[in-house]
Amino acid sequence: MTDHRLPRSCRICRRRDFQVVFDHGIRFNTPHLRAVVHEADREASRIGLAVSRKVGNAVVRNRLKRRLREIFRTERECAPELRDVVFIPRPGCADLSFSDLRSEVVDLLSRRIHRKNETP
Repeated sequence: MTDHRLPRSCRICRRRDFQVVFDHGIRFNTPHLRAVVHEADREASRIGLAVSRKVGNAVVRNRLKRRLREIFRTERECAPELRDVVFIPRPGCADLSFSDLRSEVVDLLSRRIHRKNETP
């Protein structure tokens, strides 16, 4: 039997790692999601989730987190470079269909990171 789970090494779990992303990352927005993206010097891109109670009750938040992890697992190759990404769902995000949520995540993952000293 094949294991299709997202490995723990691809998840941001420690508070210190979240803080690095929030302090040094670049923010991107879609109508229902915000992503804070930080370049990673690891062997794989990682995902972190910060889901507020404003999104819904525990059942809704946990379902949304499972959906976001699955989308990241299947679509992380569309990111042009290795990075740490923290997704912050906004209220109404849980009401999206899976395909609409996937299109917003892919849009955020495919954006390039341009630093201030780089020319686009």
